[in-house]
Amino acid sequence: MKFPAFTARDWSLRTRLLLIAALASLATLLAGSAAMFWAAEKEDQRLLDSRLEDLARTVLSFSEHEITEILGEGRTEMMHTETAATLGSRYRYQIWTRHGTLLLHSYLGSKIAPMQPLGQTGFSTQRIEGEEFRVFAMEGNGGEMVIQVAECLDERESAIGAVSLYFIAFLVLPITLIFVATWWMLRRSLRAIDASAAQLSTRSPIDLTPVVTENPPRELQPMIHSINSLLGRVERTLSLERGFTAVAAHELRTPLAGLRAQAQIAVSATSPAELAEALALVMSGVDRASHLLDQLLDLARMETTASEAERLRKSVDVTHLYETVVGDLGNLASRRGLRLEADFMEPRIVAMELGMLLLLRNLLGNAIRYTPVGGRVVISTRREGGEIALTVDDSGPGIPVESRARVFERFERLDARGGDGVGLGMAIVQSVVVAHRAIIRLLESPLGGLRVQVRFPSAEA
Repeated sequence: MKFPAFTARDWSLRTRLLLIAALASLATLLAGSAAMFWAAEKEDQRLLDSRLEDLARTVLSFSEHEITEILGEGRTEMMHTETAATLGSRYRYQIWTRHGTLLLHSYLGSKIAPMQPLGQTGFSTQRIEGEEFRVFAMEGNGGEMVIQVAECLDERESAIGAVSLYFIAFLVLPITLIFVATWWMLRRSLRAIDASAAQLSTRSPIDLTPVVTENPPRELQPMIHSINSLLGRVERTLSLERGFTAVAAHELRTPLAGLRAQAQIAVSATSPAELAEALALVMSGVDRASHLLDQLLDLARMETTASEAERLRKSVDVTHLYETVVGDLGNLASRRGLRLEADFMEPRIVAMELGMLLLLRNLLGNAIRYTPVGGRVVISTRREGGEIALTVDDSGPGIPVESRARVFERFERLDARGGDGVGLGMAIVQSVVVAHRAIIRLLESPLGGLRVQVRFPSAEA
């Protein structure tokens, strides 16, 4: 079945559904009507044949006694007992002896030849005087007589055709009712689409509240759910961006003010030594501001991609990421005389590569900054039951039990001895843990300092 061509501009779901429903209903109705018409026509033919047979029996019953008397008296003249108006032009009949003598015929009945062979009884279709006739023949008087009754098929079909026209005319009413009912039901069913479109077209760009539609059809619910899910993700992203902007503006204000103060000191320096000291402080302030901005960007990236964690998960080579982080932090560890050790019994973890990189960088960075000169930092992975545990131990001062929950708060620094830390490292670690549905614990380390253990759910790559 071909449908009318619709361009991308004027394509209408309502029109197409209405057309499909109307054509399907029309096809079904026409098919049912055709079957009913065929059955009705067959029944009409059967009834008309039955009437033709009844007519033959009636004519024979009225004529049989008189014909018997005529034959008994030896009379041989042919008879007809009706005028042209008795049977009209639609019917005609003949009564013959079994030897071929015509005894009685209708006004239009032939006087010369039988309408069908005398030895043939029952129904048949014969051509008589250029017209098609339905003929019925039967024996009477113990087989001594044969009556043949014929009906003109043109007049029979004309009568059936008149009934058929009425039948077809009455089909217009149900077709119209079906079309109107289908249009009304489609309009009500698709009202939810119009309501959703109206809500979206009239709301402001910053209005990201869910689309609410009263009693939407089941087929439309996934689309509404997807739109609301998209609006929710956009709202969360914008919220994160607004939060990042506010935090960045607030936190960068202090180091920028310090930079300005140090720059003013450098401008007003009266000696090369004072100038060098002021410029060194400016460089230190720039490094601190740069580190703060990097940490803020890392946190924003992690929070933004957290909702896509399942899609971005893959088998990550922990050894390779560790080498990358050590390449960045190795100089700091060397200057402090620290010994870095790694024992990766499970070298691969199914996770986000960005998340794992940020996790390792911040855990190792914190361990290196807070471990005393000449200390040790050990990182390891191993499978424990259905989980993979990543552990970082250091020989630093550790964290008191009552203060451990605070380390995950943003810009929280329990000890300023960590140098250029900005208090965002463990917040970034926590965001990675949450995105991976992992578990993080702060424990006492066998090295005397802090043990940070992150337990990832085990999964096939």
